Amino acid sequence: MQIAIKNKLDAQESFRIKRMKEVIKTTNPHGHKDYLEIIFLTQGEGTHQIDHHRFPVAPSSLYLIMPGQIHNWELTAIPKGFVVMVQQDFLLGHPLHDTLFQTFPQAFPSGYQLGHIAHTIAGIFESIETEHASKAPNYQAVIQTYLLLLFNLLRREVKSDHTQSYPAILKDFFALLDQHYKSFHEVGWYATALNVTPKTLNAACRKALDSTAGTLIAERLTTESKRLLLYSEQNLGGVAYELGFSDPSHFNKFFKRQTGVLPSIYRKGIS
Repeated sequence: MQIAIKNKLDAQESFRIKRMKEVIKTTNPHGHKDYLEIIFLTQGEGTHQIDHHRFPVAPSSLYLIMPGQIHNWELTAIPKGFVVMVQQDFLLGHPLHDTLFQTFPQAFPSGYQLGHIAHTIAGIFESIETEHASKAPNYQAVIQTYLLLLFNLLRREVKSDHTQSYPAILKDFFALLDQHYKSFHEVGWYATALNVTPKTLNAACRKALDSTAGTLIAERLTTESKRLLLYSEQNLGGVAYELGFSDPSHFNKFFKRQTGVLPSIYRKGIS
């Protein structure tokens, strides 16, 4: 199965808000090109799959689909709500930019149930919709302020008060990891590329994330492993080789160590 990568924004468009199409539908798995999609539903039933996470669709649900993530809907009742699409350029220089568009590790979970603050969240989306339609002076800055409010409320939901961006060494590490995780699995390679020692890189990871660089590399590989096992029709050997393992048995051992099950069992369990 070929995964479609959709781009619903026009060439010169960096932001859009629209109402969710009020139709019962099942969609094929797809991703979005270089933009974040934020969906808040005030009505609906069914399921929403984002990568290997399966979320219930219910009133007051909010979902974040990051660039590079795959998702699909299985709706069983008419949905209502808002869909926001945010290109990276829309938030250049904004405190949210680095946080939202850092592919790994992701700063926010993909799904939320917000019934206890539904009125507030709905008000934010309605205000963004009004600003976008009116295009009054400074409307983009006003929308950015509403987005900052929204994500500060989401931080509260995950009990996170992290507002500082990562230090430069970690930003560079994450960028390298996104580009090379399939080819290089060793901390030493990333440390050399960053012109630091493995000890220095590990210390930075522990300070910011309470994790080692090796653990983060393994988590990035595991995330992509699950995505390929879920959406790819490659056999297990093909998945292993795509992820840079020289032998499928090495991939089997890695995946079981990370998840507790063999990749074949994981694939059966999600099919």
